Amino acid sequence: MVLIMKALHKNILERLDQIINNTGDHIHDFINNPHAFTRKRTLDAATVLKTTINMQGQNLNSELFRAFGEDATKKNDKVVSTSAYVQRKSQLSPACFKHILTVFNQNLFNIQLFDHHYRLFAIDGSDFNQIWNPKSNNIVQASSHKKKPYCQIHVNALYDLLNNTYQDCIFQPKSEMDERKAAVQMLKALNCGPYIVTMDRGYTSFNMIENCNRLPNCHYIIRTKAGQGGVKEITTLPDQECDREISCLVTTSNYYYITHKASENIHHVQHHYRQYIKYRSKNTQDLSWDFGELCTIKFRACKFRINDAKSGKEEWEVVLTNLDRKNYPLKRIKELYHLRWGIETSFKKLKYSLGSVQFHSKQDKFIEMEIYAHMIMFNAISQIDAQAYIPQKHCKYQYAINFKQSCLIIQSMYLASSLTQDFERILIQISYYTIPIRPGRKDKRNIKPKSAVYYLYRVA
Repeated sequence: MVLIMKALHKNILERLDQIINNTGDHIHDFINNPHAFTRKRTLDAATVLKTTINMQGQNLNSELFRAFGEDATKKNDKVVSTSAYVQRKSQLSPACFKHILTVFNQNLFNIQLFDHHYRLFAIDGSDFNQIWNPKSNNIVQASSHKKKPYCQIHVNALYDLLNNTYQDCIFQPKSEMDERKAAVQMLKALNCGPYIVTMDRGYTSFNMIENCNRLPNCHYIIRTKAGQGGVKEITTLPDQECDREISCLVTTSNYYYITHKASENIHHVQHHYRQYIKYRSKNTQDLSWDFGELCTIKFRACKFRINDAKSGKEEWEVVLTNLDRKNYPLKRIKELYHLRWGIETSFKKLKYSLGSVQFHSKQDKFIEMEIYAHMIMFNAISQIDAQAYIPQKHCKYQYAINFKQSCLIIQSMYLASSLTQDFERILIQISYYTIPIRPGRKDKRNIKPKSAVYYLYRVA
């Protein structure tokens, strides 16, 4: 089989190297220790950054031998020790990796736009299990006294659905996670022109909707509860496909709510700035609210049937949006929301193709570094896969690059060189490994609790 490579391509690995080297040259902009990385060593700042970004889920000795073993063998020398690597890594900070992720995303190759106009994002969160660390800030107390506490970090991610890249992320302890607050924070920091963001049911709130309404260039599709526990204007929608404009009057004033609820259709947001109580119960409801005492919130409610991932059955669902009805009728809204599933599959790839379920440390700072590092490599691999030629056979399905095999090839060859001729060889190699795209597949999610993988049980 003869493979024809795309005539125009961009060496993603060379660009990633440039960003890493530039970060290493200005490392003291991101760390607090003025004496770190001041002396010439085998493990300089750029080398530690690149080694961490290129790591998989193997044990640390294997990872370091994969990174430095070839040079050490040629010189009959010893490979860098785990102790030396950990000491140098401890001088870094998560800000170094966040900077690399941000700069890399500022100049993506051949950015895909929805309807040639919008960037298409999804926001969701995922839990990452840590090895037990009694000093961690991410300790979760067990619900029963018979069960032991554990460490778990919650990652809130902003994901580009068409370009398959992580745009931003925010870390929170699982026990203190606030997905809505993190989503608003990431959207306020986003500067990419017009975009559409999709979110699942857990993000619905008046504060979220109004923030999205007021943010420039922001268009949203947020799934909300259609039945009990939902907004009363939505729960009264008929059991049929419908598309309606809805306006909700919201207040934080308990006095205004009590005196007007009989004559007006009004919602009360309980916010601590409006509650004149010195001591409150820990069970007192407190909702986020970033606006004035009285606010009118407008949105469009679209009701249709959608396949439920947990039950495997079709159920009535409602999504809220501010997209116009003329260009985005009910059918297109449903198709747009379906694309949100891309962030779910991205978490699977991040954890099991790149090895993010197997951390090489139990310290919170190191965990954040490694998650950032895996996201950087995820974006680089996605950008490379987008440039590879995919031979389409005369078969039932279209084909795409096998991401898991692509991770193996790119991470193995990136260690050797990022030169253009080597990058072209990478494009050729990953083109040999393809998988069929099967649209319309509906599988019930088999969710099982999983624990962290301890060091002694790592694959060599």
